[in-house]
Amino acid sequence: MSKRLKNKRQLRELEELEALRAAEKTVTPMQDESEEEEEEEEAVDAPKAFNPFAALEGDEEPEHEEDEDDEEDETPVAAKKKSKKKKPKKKKTAATALAAEDTPSPASSTPKGKGKKGKGGSAPAEDPLDGLDEVDRALAELKLKYGDSPAASAAPEAGPSTSEQRSAFAFRSLLSVEPKNLDADLELRRFFGSKVIASAAPTARRAAISKARYTLAKPKPGYPPPTSLAGLNMHEMSEEDVVDAYERRGWEQVDLGEKWFTFEHSPAWREIERQFLGAVRSHDPNELMALLQVYPWHVDTLLQMSEVYRLQSDIGAASDFAERALYAFDRCLVPGFNVSSGACRLDFDYVENRPMFTGLHRIISYLGRRGCWVTAFNFAKLLFALDPEGDPHGAALWLDFLAVKSGNGDWLLEMLDMRESSRAAALWHGYPGMGYNRALALRADEDSAKDKKHEKSTAALVNAIKTFPEVIVLLADKVGATVPNGARSNPLLQVEAGFSDSPTILLHLLAHIYVARNEALWKEPSVLAWLEKTIAQAMPLLDEGSARSLRAEAHAIAQTPRDLGGDGDLPIPLNICRHVLCSESTSWVGFLPPQITSRPFHAFDPLPPATAVTSYNAAYFNPVARVRARATGGAGFRGPADVRRQMYERFLGEVRGLIGQEPDDWPPHLQDTFREYAGGRAPQDIPVEQRAAMVRDLVRMWEEVVRRLQNGEDFGEMVEYGDEDEGEAGDMPGAFPQ
Repeated sequence: MSKRLKNKRQLRELEELEALRAAEKTVTPMQDESEEEEEEEEAVDAPKAFNPFAALEGDEEPEHEEDEDDEEDETPVAAKKKSKKKKPKKKKTAATALAAEDTPSPASSTPKGKGKKGKGGSAPAEDPLDGLDEVDRALAELKLKYGDSPAASAAPEAGPSTSEQRSAFAFRSLLSVEPKNLDADLELRRFFGSKVIASAAPTARRAAISKARYTLAKPKPGYPPPTSLAGLNMHEMSEEDVVDAYERRGWEQVDLGEKWFTFEHSPAWREIERQFLGAVRSHDPNELMALLQVYPWHVDTLLQMSEVYRLQSDIGAASDFAERALYAFDRCLVPGFNVSSGACRLDFDYVENRPMFTGLHRIISYLGRRGCWVTAFNFAKLLFALDPEGDPHGAALWLDFLAVKSGNGDWLLEMLDMRESSRAAALWHGYPGMGYNRALALRADEDSAKDKKHEKSTAALVNAIKTFPEVIVLLADKVGATVPNGARSNPLLQVEAGFSDSPTILLHLLAHIYVARNEALWKEPSVLAWLEKTIAQAMPLLDEGSARSLRAEAHAIAQTPRDLGGDGDLPIPLNICRHVLCSESTSWVGFLPPQITSRPFHAFDPLPPATAVTSYNAAYFNPVARVRARATGGAGFRGPADVRRQMYERFLGEVRGLIGQEPDDWPPHLQDTFREYAGGRAPQDIPVEQRAAMVRDLVRMWEEVVRRLQNGEDFGEMVEYGDEDEGEAGDMPGAFPQ
């Protein structure tokens, strides 16, 4: 091979490829598929031709072809023969992903190496990289595996040379998500068979949909064409922006291979956002539906409607709207946003990004209702991977359950074992679910190895009971387990039913969340008997000094603030509060502190972080005002509400400018400006019944300006569009319960 290298640059690139291969870590498969299912799936994907030059351009989105599944149903024998011929080549795939899944997606696994040639040696015509020299082949493999910039997304330029970077590399491999494992229909086909799922699926527009490329969600026949997404875009953040993000949160950047992204809204999209907020303030879901008729891909409207239908117990419609919102985001992903790399991050401090977190959180719950546990696990892993250290939606509270439920307990064990090298993994040890489900994962491994002693799992369960005794009585009552005499009177095992001043109220809430989701994992007779026996074994150990140390350490970890400046003195971190508000259970809301329940919150943006860079406020909408003023020639807007909004913005702008010029002589300037706007020509365009409300609003703004000036405060950003009208936004159907 070295004879064909032209210069040292080519040699260095090949050395980088070998370094990446050497550092690659084998991760537990995400799905326990039979050999026959693997062969059938490969037979479906095999006929798709692959363009290596498209890979070099970074086009990494998987292409799912459902019409080929129909061919598989019609000719299963031929398909299986075909797959058997191709099976030896599966081991020679050059673009094997770092994902925890068993096989790569079609768009990232087609290239075959030319190394060994056995019984199933490939013909030159079948090798999509055939004809490229070693350097181009290496670049194509790196592009397929790690996205646009292998050095940026997978490892440092010379590979992970330090132990710190090697640990970061291994952590990213655990966060890798194969796009095909985000397809719930694919999981259902594996469970029920392709014919059953195909017979239940509509056939309209099937051919067009089968050719669509998607990552987060696939289109459905009833979807409108995605033609109104021009105002929603994504771009990769600069190095300076990434450094600023870490400084803003008070964290240290350890993983230099991360790639941070953010969505951005054009002025036209912000105008839609303004109309959306008006629809929310109307407290009428019909206003939202009317908005969707005009803007069918507005993600905040889709997520709000999803919540409306969930509260009406129409889970099917709620799930459809959440999937549609994810599909809208999917259409805007840039090629460098490669979920299989495990290195892609999304800055939660931008309001443009937060709906994607909300949509992913919602879909996890809906997938669980359908029994698509593997797909739900991968979505939860993706939600966590977008911001592992901040975990703004508490994805870890899903992953403990979904990892075990989907048969990926080994993945959970690997993640928990990284506590010394990863801050994000270390924070998991403050959650009761991680301790108890670590024991379940170890027991599953022991069962697979036919180890009947169960020493490791029992030791892990004893440790979990000593660390998180709050779980015991709740879990025993749910699964019908017997606890030793006197256990219920032990203060360590008594759990609050709602918010209190208890210093461990956070652990009580986490215990309720864990038991509600995981009770089914403990109901198997052998597991139930093991639980009862281990509880009796651990009870005498609860008062030992080592047990007290474990509990103190776990509580300190759980209490670690994720939102700098937002958690403050909150007894429950903001990300846990946000997780509760986005969950379907309303009983957990009673555990939230008054500082949270007393503030208004919206279904489309629950509990914005204190470090937020953008929000739906005056600064966000100012570009809209400028664009619309130019479009109308300054003659006014299209309706009374627009006139009022224009006047409020101009009123504050002029007052701000006048006071800036003469800061000590503001009262007369304020009076003159108020007189101009309250009695000028513009109010004549407003209906009489709304004119009084406008004047009252201006008076309130005047009073607020005066108050802030007297206190030496700034009033430049005091107009919050969501609070403009009277009435609480939480009253909107689809807002979270008070």
